[in-house]
Amino acid sequence: STEKMVEYFVEALTSRGIPVLPFNLTFSDIGELASSLVSSATIVIGTPTVLAGPHPSVAAAAHLVNVLRPKTRFISVIGSYGWGGKTVDQLAATLKDLKAVILPPVLTKGAPKEETFRDLDRLAEEIALKHYEIKSSMTKE
Repeated sequence: STEKMVEYFVEALTSRGIPVLPFNLTFSDIGELASSLVSSATIVIGTPTVLAGPHPSVAAAAHLVNVLRPKTRFISVIGSYGWGGKTVDQLAATLKDLKAVILPPVLTKGAPKEETFRDLDRLAEEIALKHYEIKSSMTKE
């Protein structure tokens, strides 16, 4: 379910002109991930809920993000769950040292539905607008 959401979301962002570097955290090189974080304006964490929290690989990556403290401006979470959990709360606690604006998460119970994809489009649009604002303010300086 989360993989379908991530694939859709990556396409939603790229169709809006936002460059995306997706990482499958169960296979990704941690050095490559760390290197890409340095210049990321936005981080969107995609994770299924596992035992009431984020997937263990995602939890480890979130810890890395918190330790590195990139100058990321925005952060959000997308994912799926089966019976509930505290994924967003746990990730927020792990990322406590970031000074990023938290954008509303997109979570769905089970497989994504039409409403889930509409919410992903809304999040992609919000990110695109915020990136446009960043570029506009940088060109004025």
